[in-house]
Amino acid sequence: MFVPLRSNASTLLAGGPVAAMRRRLKFASLYHDRLLLEAGILTVQGGPSAWTSMVTQPTKQYPARWQTPRERNLAQQQRIQWAVGRETTPGVPADTMHQFLDSETTVNWVATLHPFADELPPSAGWVHFVPTGNLPSQADTLATRWTWADERNPCLEQAMPVRFVRQAVIRNANRDLAGAASEGVSVTIDAVHTQVVAQRFRDDQGWRMHGYVVPILLPQVGSLPWQAIADLRCDKNLERFRAVLREVEQEATREAAGGDIEAAAHHAYERHLADATGKLEGIRGPTMRATTGFAIGATAGFTTSGITGPIGPLAGAALGVIPGAILDIRSTIRRRRRNGWVGLYQKASGGE
Repeated sequence: MFVPLRSNASTLLAGGPVAAMRRRLKFASLYHDRLLLEAGILTVQGGPSAWTSMVTQPTKQYPARWQTPRERNLAQQQRIQWAVGRETTPGVPADTMHQFLDSETTVNWVATLHPFADELPPSAGWVHFVPTGNLPSQADTLATRWTWADERNPCLEQAMPVRFVRQAVIRNANRDLAGAASEGVSVTIDAVHTQVVAQRFRDDQGWRMHGYVVPILLPQVGSLPWQAIADLRCDKNLERFRAVLREVEQEATREAAGGDIEAAAHHAYERHLADATGKLEGIRGPTMRATTGFAIGATAGFTTSGITGPIGPLAGAALGVIPGAILDIRSTIRRRRRNGWVGLYQKASGGE
């Protein structure tokens, strides 16, 4: 799964937003073979009259660190101002500068993924920092076509009324989506950039959401230490477990058809558990109580752990009620024999 900077810029903020991204990476680590984190430090500025976006590499003078809420707030109180001038002596600033950008600031995002490297255990060989450059021509053409359509979308205009902020979000989201599509990898994006996708794409155009069942079925994974994630990835039953999750997602998407995808995911997973462990007495009651809680608390939601291309229905869940459902199911499964992937599920949910 590719984790780009541009379409995760709004959420890479110290505190709760970074904690949410950390959970997303842990969920994705259980589902995907590799995590490809975009290297560098991204700065995005946007306002009523201009926007800019650039990626630089960290240095000793300017190390990579997460922007704080205070820093972001102060930065958004400053104007966006860019000027150019001709040097008469190389290395000496120009005597005369000509301003070509001047705007109030609506957003000022400084985003990086590098600090996550300091948290990872030595065994985290599945996480790679990758540089990105210009898109391949075919992907660039695709991104341009999507962007042209999105910039004329009245729903997006209503959702993001500041013109150049909307333009920045649209272009950066489409760049990352087209780049991931050209490489055949999944991609994860934040809630702000998801608006671009949700307004335009549907599953019947060949795009599918992947990985969303992990936070629904195993919310505890987001709080596990990185070493525990590494240990789970070494389990010999991981590939079979992932195959079950993919089957659950396919079944849930068909069952939900735009409705309650959390409930559909639980229904599908129950069927797979029953096939693996025999009839599970008492599972229907606690699971149905939990799915009712999901429907009531759906607005509490989470950002999907990963998508392949633009998404279909977004999954949301009231995470507070999920552990109870897992505990109820686990207590029943303890009385039954366990085959490989069920045992991995047990470990991931804290049962062993």
